[in-house]
Amino acid sequence: MCFSEDGKWLLTSSMDGSLRIWDVISAGLIDVIQVDFCVTALSLSPNMDVLATTHVDQNGVYLWVNQAMFSGSTSANSYGSGKQIVKTNSPSASSAADTQDVDSVKGAVNPPQLQVSSLCSISSQQIPGFVTLSLLPKSQWQSLVSLDIIKARNKPIEPPKKPEKAPFFLPSIHSLSGEIQFQSGEPAIDEKDKDPEETKKNIRKSDSAPSKFWHSLQSAADANNFAAFTEYINSLSPSTVDLELRIIQIINDDDQELDKRPELHYIGLLLDYFIHEISCRNNFEFVQALIRLFFKIHGESIRRQSELQSKAMPLLEVQSAVWQPLNELFNSVNCMLRLHSNSYF
Repeated sequence: MCFSEDGKWLLTSSMDGSLRIWDVISAGLIDVIQVDFCVTALSLSPNMDVLATTHVDQNGVYLWVNQAMFSGSTSANSYGSGKQIVKTNSPSASSAADTQDVDSVKGAVNPPQLQVSSLCSISSQQIPGFVTLSLLPKSQWQSLVSLDIIKARNKPIEPPKKPEKAPFFLPSIHSLSGEIQFQSGEPAIDEKDKDPEETKKNIRKSDSAPSKFWHSLQSAADANNFAAFTEYINSLSPSTVDLELRIIQIINDDDQELDKRPELHYIGLLLDYFIHEISCRNNFEFVQALIRLFFKIHGESIRRQSELQSKAMPLLEVQSAVWQPLNELFNSVNCMLRLHSNSYF
C-alpha cells in the first residue's frame, strides 16, 4: 500500500496478483491491473509518472508508466471505471520470450484508450485558437532580441592589428640588434572605414533586390506563399538576419524623393509577411523576435512615413487579436496552478 505525493491516490496490492488504484477524494476505484506474480512492494514517484514494484519469486524492480500523465484529460472520471480488470504480462529477460511477446502484440487488439472530452479534440495540423512554435533552438531566436548585448560582450578591448606588409625590396639599416625595419606603404582601405552610405548607394543602383533575402521575399509575396521564405530565413544565423534588415535601413529621412526609394517597398513587404505569419499563427516565438528587431531598426522610418503606418496598423490589430486569447489562457492557468499548489488534500 502507498499514497501518492499529493495524497489523492491510494495504491494497493493483494495476493491474487491485482493492483488497484483508488481515488481518495471521490472514494472510488480508478483502475485494476492483473499481473502474473503478486506484488510484494510498490512505490509511486513524487511526480506520479512512474510506479516501481517488486514481485514474488522475481528479481529486480519493475517500472510502470502512468498513462494518465500523458493524456489530454484531467478528469478522474475518464481514467476508468474500475470494473474491467486489465491483464498484463510481466516482462521477461529471455530473448525467446521477447520474440513471443512481439508476435503476440502484432496480432493483439489495441488496448482501450482513455476517453478524452470533445474540448481536447486535436486536428492533424494545429489546435484551433492556439499558436505553433518554430521548433528552432532557443538560442537562435533569443539572439535576435539580445544581439546588441552579444556584440558588445564579444567586442575585443583593443582592435586586432594587421601585420606590416613587407615591400618587394627589403631595405635594412645598421643597428646593434640587427633588426630589419620596413617602411609601410600606402595604407590599405579597411572595410570598416568604408562609408556605409556609399555601399548602400552601390546596392541601390541596380533595380534588382539587394540580396537573396529580399529576392526570396519578393518572390514569396508575388506567389502569395511565404512557406519557402520562412524556411530560408530559419536557416540564417541571427547576425545574418540583422545584416539583411540593415541593408534597407533609411538613413536620410529628409530626402524629397523618399517615396520613390526601393527601401519603402521592401519594408512594406516585410510588414505583409509579419501580418501573414501572425494570422496563420505559425513560428510564433521566432516571428515575435524578428518583429522586435525589425521595429528596432526601422521603427523611426515607419513612424515618419504614412504609407508604412497604414501597413503597420493591421499588424497591430492582428497581433492584439492573436495574443489576447493566449494571454487570458495563461492568466487562467497561472491562477489555477497557484490555487491547487497550496492545497493539502
